[in-house]
Amino acid sequence: MKGNICKSAALLSALACAGFAQPIPFAANGGLKMLYDNRMYPQAVEHDGATYMVWRGAEGLPYIRSYDNASKQLSDPHMLLTGRLDQADTDKYRRDHHFAPIVWVDGRGRLHTLFGCHSTPGMHLIAKKPGRLTEWTLGPRIFENLSYPKAHRIYDGKTLIYFRHWGHLGSWKYRIGERGGESWSGPPAALIDMNAHPQDGFMAAHAGSYNTSRVSRDGRTLHVAFIWKMEEEHPNARYGRVLHDHRRRHNLYYLQVDLPTGRVFNIDGKELQAPVNKGVADRDCLVWDTQERVAAVGPSIYLDEDDNPYFTLPISGDTPYKGKFYFVRRDAGRWVKTPIAAAPHPFNSSHLDRGGDGVFHAFLITGEGESIAPGSTRSAYGWGGAVEEWLSSDGGATWRRGRDLTPVRKRRYQNMQFVGTAGGGIARGRLLFYGWQGDDGAGTAYLWDDGTSD
Repeated sequence: MKGNICKSAALLSALACAGFAQPIPFAANGGLKMLYDNRMYPQAVEHDGATYMVWRGAEGLPYIRSYDNASKQLSDPHMLLTGRLDQADTDKYRRDHHFAPIVWVDGRGRLHTLFGCHSTPGMHLIAKKPGRLTEWTLGPRIFENLSYPKAHRIYDGKTLIYFRHWGHLGSWKYRIGERGGESWSGPPAALIDMNAHPQDGFMAAHAGSYNTSRVSRDGRTLHVAFIWKMEEEHPNARYGRVLHDHRRRHNLYYLQVDLPTGRVFNIDGKELQAPVNKGVADRDCLVWDTQERVAAVGPSIYLDEDDNPYFTLPISGDTPYKGKFYFVRRDAGRWVKTPIAAAPHPFNSSHLDRGGDGVFHAFLITGEGESIAPGSTRSAYGWGGAVEEWLSSDGGATWRRGRDLTPVRKRRYQNMQFVGTAGGGIARGRLLFYGWQGDDGAGTAYLWDDGTSD
């Protein structure tokens, strides 16, 4: 496999020099959610001239390989449970897509990976040597029960893992790792628990949430956007029927945490008591009441130099499936929502960034896609036939189509993922996504690198 990649390196370099950023396939053995949606990340991180990528591969097992940023060559892939299969329930890995891996670099420059997390402690591994992907040691347990882990580098070289505790109606917490992740601690109270008492919000007794997060440039503020998951089968008045599973998710909320003190605030600086429940979220954190339109996944979050948040996410329209991607910004004390492009499914992912010239870049899974989610196939969580960049030069007021990142036509694509940096930032001009053929074709994961990463 390495030889085939090396043979194509010259062609890829020629395309890059000619102004074409050709997505690079780095894995072809993927299952459902080969790359996860934006509830779990990062799945790639830059460090010392290389990019390290993880994915859910054959039989649902976790894999890693590296990409040399200068030579454009890929290392051999390594299955992360090699030598530890006796410590893993391989049937669960095969059946449960939540067991997908994430990867990060600690303050000492060591590579970490975490996988097997779905109301479980998961498995935390630490690379024994820099750049060596075949030698790992078992790291300390981060928490006894977590799902959807998100890793962030924060102040003083610490690492923060943000995650859901327990199931659909569970709470969201964070733990902070010190001394290179050798010890983990965090506040006793959850940050967000939508069905916490007093259950004074609408449908609060059966309310959960899905969260996305970013950390400020100085690593001292955690920004959290979240959507409401309505667990109870309640008729949807807009669509005239009871919706199910990921179609019973609505609204957009936002809060932030001052990490050194643990104090929680809304966008206007009002301090909130943790855990934030449904009533407090509706009164003090609401960005967008979608009025029963579907908001299936949390947004991509961009933070400007003043720590102001901006979001992109898909919201359903005339049907519970097809809708539009929206750009959400704060203007004169109110939230403004601007449509960007068509979204063929409310689970379709996006990534938002802004260049040094002030132009916003929204990378979207769009084009033609499914309008009805079939069974439990690879396509059950939505897809689009195109991977596109959309641009705004006027602060998000208007949008135009930019580059087409689609590697192969007539395939299905999903789950845009950013590439993190060792220092906790997001690499500009670099993305992951994956695609497949038909309902259940094997997944191919791609790295898109336009050569502008800084």
